[in-house]
Amino acid sequence: MGNTDVLQRKSEILKKTMENWILKENRDGLNRQEAHIYRNMLKELHQNEQELNTVRGEEVAKESESTTEDQTSVRQERTALGAGR
Repeated sequence: MGNTDVLQRKSEILKKTMENWILKENRDGLNRQEAHIYRNMLKELHQNEQELNTVRGEEVAKESESTTEDQTSVRQERTALGAGR
């Protein structure tokens, strides 16, 4: 399981947990301790989403870089073949 998969799974779990806290807040309200836990979970969810977006951005950059390198090597091969004629 890669880093992205772990972050995605953590995000899913946090979202489901946050959904339950929101339902509890709407139904019964939260005491001080529960409100503190709720705020900390919300912070953790936002941090996790930021990390996930960063990792996804790095993966896109690597794919783009790999594609650019492949295109460059193809051009160099074509140039070498053209010069050999």
